[in-house]
Amino acid sequence: MASKSSDSPRETKKKKFYKKRWFQAIALVIILLLGVAGFFAWKTGYILSKISGSKISPLASLLAGSSAPKTQEGRINILLLGMRGANDPHGGLLADSIIVLSLDTKNNRVALISVPRDLYVQIPGTSERGKLNSVFAYGENGGKNQGMAKMEEMMGTITGLKIDHTVAINFQGFQQLIDAVGGVNITLKKSFYETKQFVEGNECGGVFSLPAGLVHLDGAKALCYTRARDETSDFDRSKRQQVVLKTLKDKMLSLGTLADFTKVNAILNAIGNNVKTDLAPDQMKGMYDQYNNMKDAQIVQRVFENSNQGLLMVPAVGQNLGYVLVPTAGQDNYSKIQDACLNIFTQAAQSDTNPVQQSGAATTTSTGTSTAKNSSSGSSANKTSTSASNTVKK
Repeated sequence: MASKSSDSPRETKKKKFYKKRWFQAIALVIILLLGVAGFFAWKTGYILSKISGSKISPLASLLAGSSAPKTQEGRINILLLGMRGANDPHGGLLADSIIVLSLDTKNNRVALISVPRDLYVQIPGTSERGKLNSVFAYGENGGKNQGMAKMEEMMGTITGLKIDHTVAINFQGFQQLIDAVGGVNITLKKSFYETKQFVEGNECGGVFSLPAGLVHLDGAKALCYTRARDETSDFDRSKRQQVVLKTLKDKMLSLGTLADFTKVNAILNAIGNNVKTDLAPDQMKGMYDQYNNMKDAQIVQRVFENSNQGLLMVPAVGQNLGYVLVPTAGQDNYSKIQDACLNIFTQAAQSDTNPVQQSGAATTTSTGTSTAKNSSSGSSANKTSTSASNTVKK
């Protein structure tokens, strides 16, 4: 009597099903996707640990829960600093950009508050005075590693806001982030030019200019655009920085970026190599979760400057301080600035937060020296000193 096969027709068909090429191809794709997702998850945990200086492992960082940073009446206040970088000999630790990001998560509102680097302050914990941009360097010098803490204390005094955390990025990181998302677009009503600031050292090609209309900025152009100040002012530069930051944020959080593994990897590399923060990994995740839940948030901008609404002024001539700024209420009297920051969402919006529209155009003389015709209307008082030595004795 012939023996019967132990496999039923259904089982035989099932086995053949797993051998189908199309099924194997789909399984391979799923395995690859899981592998890529696992890699980026691990890398994200690694980056969070690296930029925060945390000693916990990437896996522990990844698996840790999320906890939002401390709030002040429902607002999360984070200090954003931009600087050349610790290894740059030209004032690498001087804060070039100083912005407070204030999130009102309950009412779906965001504020960007720029404070000029030339504000004349008393450095916390000392009897010395200097420009605001020198406070971070003062805290870092000598291996003290107190730059963020000193800046948070100083900015808390100036704005009246509770600032417990800082995110600092160097120029290279900013440029790489812009490139990682494929650049950003801005619209200029008139052409933009900077013919003086970058000539020495031939930065930004020496003479930097952008045409009117829709302009695509790669990382190098975005950095030059947000650094330029001699033809306009440091205040106008702060306004341009806010414009580019908002555009970069939108691009980074877009589906086109988050679904592109190459872009995500480039963003992580840029952040990991060029960003430092005192936010713990779980706080970064908590802050991202809260911000991600804010849909179409109202954005309010404020730039403190030497103007009618700017609440700052140049002190009386004769103090031999170089170019500095003090509150209109008096030196070290930040009451008006604090009121503006604490009530930024309820007070009338600042009317002049848009960058200046330059008139005329950059030209080049027969000797190759660049000049500008009919430059923007910023006064000479608005031009900032480029000295790397910003601290003076009281």
